[in-house]
Amino acid sequence: MKRALVALVLLLGGGVAFAATRRAAASPEPAQGGAPGVLDWPALDAWTFVPGPAPAGGIDTITAWIQANVLETQQKEVTMNPPTTRAANVAALLDAIGWAEGTANQPDPYRVCYAYSHTIQSFADHPYSLGEWPGVVLTAEQCRGAGLNPGCRSTAAGKFQITVTTWRRLKPKLGLVDFSPASQERAAIELLRERGALARIERGDLAGAVAAARSEWASLPGANYAGQGMRSMGDLQARYLNAGGSLA
Repeated sequence: MKRALVALVLLLGGGVAFAATRRAAASPEPAQGGAPGVLDWPALDAWTFVPGPAPAGGIDTITAWIQANVLETQQKEVTMNPPTTRAANVAALLDAIGWAEGTANQPDPYRVCYAYSHTIQSFADHPYSLGEWPGVVLTAEQCRGAGLNPGCRSTAAGKFQITVTTWRRLKPKLGLVDFSPASQERAAIELLRERGALARIERGDLAGAVAAARSEWASLPGANYAGQGMRSMGDLQARYLNAGGSLA
């Protein structure tokens, strides 16, 4: 145990020394958009754990010092990115995804099926699983763009256009009992988490979140799926901001 704690102290000390060295380095030319003599090192901008000097004393004292600095880092994160802001950003991105997918402009976005071909009647389960809706056969170009054989079928349904395959995977994972709006929201948030987009949007990194999530939603900027419509980043950002989201 003592060896592990000592190793951790040494690791922290090395990390701080590295950060200090990189930040102290001066750039001979101003970084684009930056001030003269300041090294543009964005990867270190997120470095919030900068502990003070290690105290003298036994292993208990060092352990307390480590715990105090970890707590300070967590408090800084909460102060800079409070839960209310994180929740607002996630809600705003979900709204923007619904807009991008073309469901937000419908009377009930949660009842929309692909290509507006059907209005969901029952939220007991995904409409394809219920046999309520057979899906829509896609064009050969769309099938190729999705990496599928000709004659493939879209079963995208609900506000976030979740396919039945994705739904059947998420339903037991999240313990969902229906396809209600609340369940659709939980499924969409889990998709953001799985793609690595959730943490990014929580801290206001819209561009990073979109880059991570566009493989899930073809309508997002940069997705570039053949035969699928795609929104511009400017329009998506405007929708996100209007929905109450904030940028880092």
